[in-house]
Parts: sequence; structure tokens; C-alpha cells
Amino acid sequence: MIKQYELKQSLNTKGKVHVGVPRERLYIPYFVDNRDQILMTLQKAGRSAGLYQHSGHRVDRNRDSIVEHFLNLPSKPEWLQMLDSDMDHPHSISLRLAAWGKPIVGGLYFHRARSHDPFVFKEAEPGKDKYGRTVKLWSPLRDEVYQFLTENNIPMGDGALTIDDTLHSPLVECDAVATGAILIHRSVLELMKKPIFEYREGGNSEDMIFCYEAKHNYGIPVHCDLSTISGHYIFSPQGQTQFRFKYLQRGVALTGYSKREITEMLSEFLGISKEVAGEKIQSGNAHMVGDYWESLYVDKKPSDIEVKKFYEDPYTGRLYLIELIHWNFTPTFRKIKTMFTDLRDMKVLEIGSGIGSLAIQLAIQKCDVTASEVNNILKEFSEYRVKYIKEKIRTELGNLKFVRGQWKSEPKNTYDAVVSVDTFEHLTESQVKRALKDISRVIKPGGNLIYHANFAQQGLYPMHFDHSEMWDTWLVEAGFIPINPTHAIKGYENGLDSEPK
Repeated sequence: MIKQYELKQSLNTKGKVHVGVPRERLYIPYFVDNRDQILMTLQKAGRSAGLYQHSGHRVDRNRDSIVEHFLNLPSKPEWLQMLDSDMDHPHSISLRLAAWGKPIVGGLYFHRARSHDPFVFKEAEPGKDKYGRTVKLWSPLRDEVYQFLTENNIPMGDGALTIDDTLHSPLVECDAVATGAILIHRSVLELMKKPIFEYREGGNSEDMIFCYEAKHNYGIPVHCDLSTISGHYIFSPQGQTQFRFKYLQRGVALTGYSKREITEMLSEFLGISKEVAGEKIQSGNAHMVGDYWESLYVDKKPSDIEVKKFYEDPYTGRLYLIELIHWNFTPTFRKIKTMFTDLRDMKVLEIGSGIGSLAIQLAIQKCDVTASEVNNILKEFSEYRVKYIKEKIRTELGNLKFVRGQWKSEPKNTYDAVVSVDTFEHLTESQVKRALKDISRVIKPGGNLIYHANFAQQGLYPMHFDHSEMWDTWLVEAGFIPINPTHAIKGYENGLDSEPK
């Protein structure tokens, strides 16, 4: 039976610290200076227990050699501080981490280049690797880290940074931290089975395995100090600035897709081969729906009922599915999506959600989203995309539901914001006026109506109605204050420009 860690034992927060560096093949001169400053800070505080460096091809072997050396030191120092040699660390990192009195505590740092995600994790549901093997998966604490950095007005800047540790929630308990800036108490290393750091299963590094076994096998809690920040070197240290930018853009990025991904989605959704799906996408163009419209209404103007039926038509849906796959793939559409990155933690209604790109983006941004789409094929494909993103990309979403117009019966003042991309131009005059009045009823006073509307290009899109001259007038009549060509604010009932007292 594995002996459990005694959580109530008193840890000496003033004990001596031994620094261990698992050297990489290249030793960055900036790190040498950084390492020496850390050792000097410990020395001045009377806390230094020396330095040990180990280099080799495998990082897990390097780390385990450092542990072995540490445990054999005659002076028996309290703490082992591991520092990766490709990073810029705060000079006081060891003193700050030890002050928490936690058996395992890491400083905060971020992925070097690709995702810039924070290296502090909670466990996710196990997944399968490409060989079908079950592997442990981890989810970065993106929301918690972003909230801490922004709520405390942490200045933008990369590399080493220390923050007043009395700020709101600087210490978080987690399931795992990476070991590039980790402090471990001696009692942990004495208790755990050796070797402590070792690659033991595919897809997980030695630091994730270490934290998993510490927590699950020995009952040792793992913490991260968000107020003590390190940064990776490239040519300059990288860290929280890149993370914050990436965080804001996650929804935009994750609702994009490659040709391979969208072909796979369409294949699975329609139950056809990838070859046939690829051919359907390849043969699609921007005027498929327009051609169908003209074939129906070449000699007459459609009524409101006919327009409604046209957009609900399954055949229209099949055409639009391919056309919107092309449109949502373009840089122009991606740029439009960036209009909505500031919408977070809100209750949002989308009008005309198409294949779901914006609705899913808003859900990734932790909004509670109701997405209305009148065509059932597009609605079902959107729901399929949600399933695909959850399974393949494995990201968390806020509340998201797709409906077919039911939002019109919602109670008054339900939504914080209403959004729409290229929908209003598809409505007749009477339809768009009615839609704006319905939106005005369900949106809260002061709420945002954010939209993109293409009232032009009737040649390519004959189903577009040009409402450009009357649009602002209709907005005002519905109770909105136009701000710019893509933004209006719902006025207050006792006046459009002042909140009731």
C-alpha cells in the first residue's frame, strides 16, 4: 500500500533551496545571467543550498538525476527548485514560491510559440491517440489565468515578472503544472517511488506524469502561483502578452478550418465519401443560391411568404451549405469575426447563424448563445460542427443552442447583445422592420446590436435587398441608436440616450 502524504505537516517556508537545471544542448547566455541572479538572491537571504546541472538527450533522465543528487546532499535542504534553461525567471522566484508553504508549487509560464497557453492544467477526459491507445489529456486553465491577468491590470510584457502576491487569487490549486519553474518540498521526493521523473506512456511528458502520480497516488496537492511569471526565450522571451492575444482570438481561430477538416466534416455529416465531399466543395461557388433564386423569380418579385419559403427550402439549404463553406473560409469572413471578440460572458442572440461559425466562436468566448437559423439543413450542420469541435479539437464551450425562430417568443429584455452577419439584406422591407422590432423587444436597454450587412452586389446576389438608404431610420424607429455602420445600441425606454434613474 502506498503511503499517503501527510497534508498537515508544517513545511519550513524559510528553509534552504537547492537549484537544479536540466540543461538543454544549447545554453543561452541570457539564462546564465538569470540563473546567477537567482542564486545571488538566495545567497543574500541566507537560503542557498547550491546548484546542480545535468545534461543529456532525455529531459526526464536529467530531472531524475537532479532529484537523486538533491536527496543525497548531506545538508538535506528543504526545497528543490527546478529551472529550465531556455527561460527568463524572476530573481526572487524561489523565495516567492517557498513562501506559500505548499509541497508542489509552480510559477506561471506559457507555451513557447504555438498556442501560448498557460502551463497550468486541470485533467480532461481521456482520449485516443492516432494508434487507438487511451491517453491522459489536460486542459489549460485559460479562463482563470486570463481573468487574473486582466482583473489585476497586469501590464503587458514578456519574460520574468513578479506581481504583488496579495492581489486577488494569486495561488490556484490545479491538477498539474509544468516543471520549468517548479518548487518541490523534500518530503515529496522522499516519499514518491523512484524514478520520479520518467516518460511512462505516450502523449504525456514527465511533468504531467509526476503531477498525476503525486496527486492521485500520494494525495499531494499541486498549486500554481500566478503572480510569479517566467517567459520562454526565442530571440526574446515570450509569455503572457502572446497568451492574452491568443486567448482573445481563440474563438476566431478554432471556428476556422482547413480544406481537409471541412471535407471530413461534410463527409461525415452527409454520409458520403471524402472524395465525393471534396468534389462537392471544389465545384461550389459564390453564386449557387443566386442562380437558384433567379430560376424561380426571373419575371416576378417574390412575396414575403415566398422569400421565407425560399430560405427554408431544403434544396436552398444544400446549396447554401456549400456556398457558406466557401464564404466562411475566406480571410474577409475571418476579419468580420474579429468584430465580435469582445463579447464574453454575455447572453447573446444570433440572427441567421448559417453554418454556425460565429455562434460557436461566441460559445468558445463563454457566452450563452441562442443561434437562430431558418434552414434546417444549415441548423443541423451547425449542431454537427459543435460535436466535431468538442471531439476533435477538445475545447470547452459556453451554453449554445440552435433554434428556428423560437427566440421571437422570448421574454422582454432577455439578451445582452444581438449579432448578425450578412442576414438583414436577405429580408424584404416589411420583414426587416419586423425583425428589428422583435430584436428591440428581446434585447436589454443599453444592449449591443452588432452586425455586418451587404446591401449591395445585387448582380452576384440577386436575393439581396438594398436597404442602405433607410437602414439607420429603421434602426431609430425600432429604438436603437446607430453608432457606426456595424453597431447600434438599444436605447432606454425613457429616452434613447440616458439610462433611467
